[in-house]
Amino acid sequence: MVDKRIMTFEGIVMYQREHKERDLLVKILTREAGKKMFFIKNGKSKRNRIAAELQPLTHATYEGTLNQTGLSFVDDVKAARLPRKLMADIELNAYATYILGLIDSAFVDDQPIENWFDLAVLALTKLEENFDAQGLANYFELALLPAFGFDLTWGKCVVCGRSDLPMDFSEELQGTICQNHFANDEYRLNADPRAILILSKLNATSLTQLGSLSLKSETKQEMARVMDKIYDDHVGIHLRSKSFIKQLDEWQDRLKRD
Repeated sequence: MVDKRIMTFEGIVMYQREHKERDLLVKILTREAGKKMFFIKNGKSKRNRIAAELQPLTHATYEGTLNQTGLSFVDDVKAARLPRKLMADIELNAYATYILGLIDSAFVDDQPIENWFDLAVLALTKLEENFDAQGLANYFELALLPAFGFDLTWGKCVVCGRSDLPMDFSEELQGTICQNHFANDEYRLNADPRAILILSKLNATSLTQLGSLSLKSETKQEMARVMDKIYDDHVGIHLRSKSFIKQLDEWQDRLKRD
């Protein structure tokens, strides 16, 4: 790709931040060239004609310059899909932001990741269609583990290969273990087998084939605990959107108790 070449590209706005007094830096996941940072002159001005289409989570077709190095530029917006439901719902917004944050953390900038762009578009669509937000986040956490350098085994015992028995997860053995081999790891997660089963199924299913997902609150809590443990102990990323989701969960628990 040649610098200074004006082109049309598809993108999802990941986030924006202030730059100097009036300008913005906007991170966009593009289908054509991966993640890029865009300089938006006078982006904070109400008179900026493209400011609305540069809000986080917006999926749009842009026209501008995709530079190989340094900042890129947006000149015009050809079409935009504003995720109004995600913007209005604080929980859905947090999960959408978290999913994009995972993708941002897993890959370097300026690296084409067309498949992940398509999955991100599908994720935003599913969230707007009331797909279980935590289940969707767990899907991306599982799918992105190899990109973070961890190829874990799910759905069968790493010791004997059986898949027809209740499972737990072993961090030491880097995968699921069946009840016949629970003794192989005294520090296994002691997770609800139902949660491990659903995580294993998510890991083995394409997002395009994943239909509705109905989960009990207790199962979702266990799924979150397992994935949080894996990410805390092995991946080591700590996204603000994830912390906010945990705070939301704590608030909701308190409201139920009250």
